[in-house]
Amino acid sequence: MRPDVKKRIVLTMIISAALYGILVLGSQAELTPAEAEQLSNQLEQLATGIDSPFFIFMNNFALSLLMAIPFAGPFIAGWIVYETGRYFSAMGIVSEINPTLLVMLPIFLVYGLLEFIGYGGMVAGSIIMSYKILKRQFRVEVKYYLLTLLLFAVVILVAALIEYYIIKVAQDFMRNIQNII
Repeated sequence: MRPDVKKRIVLTMIISAALYGILVLGSQAELTPAEAEQLSNQLEQLATGIDSPFFIFMNNFALSLLMAIPFAGPFIAGWIVYETGRYFSAMGIVSEINPTLLVMLPIFLVYGLLEFIGYGGMVAGSIIMSYKILKRQFRVEVKYYLLTLLLFAVVILVAALIEYYIIKVAQDFMRNIQNII
């Protein structure tokens, strides 16, 4: 029996929107100035290690694979995305910028939209596989589950390429500005 692709796309979009909502909630977390500084420092350390789009992809893909675990994936995804939102909250506090604006920026730059579609697809795969396991239809679903992982890995890869390019352009721009000043 072939899967209903339209229903899977709708489920992916609903989950992507829900995950984005959780990100926004996390970005509204109240942090002490010390917590905000600590999270910002952690983020800066992570950012200095970004030397290729492969690094971004592997980080995001590893997280998305956790989101794809049957039964546990949706809960793991919620926690990961909420914690990511807390980093936006920290950046907002440290930079004195509304964290809601910071959360919207990756969506406007497209890579965030693709990441959330990728994450939503992985969580949808988790939910569908969990359902099929309970219905004892695991063997029928496994190939579609693996195809889902592959498809959304490609989406996450494209997002990583875009994100890396944006980071490099921004870094070059800042270097040029510093040279002018």
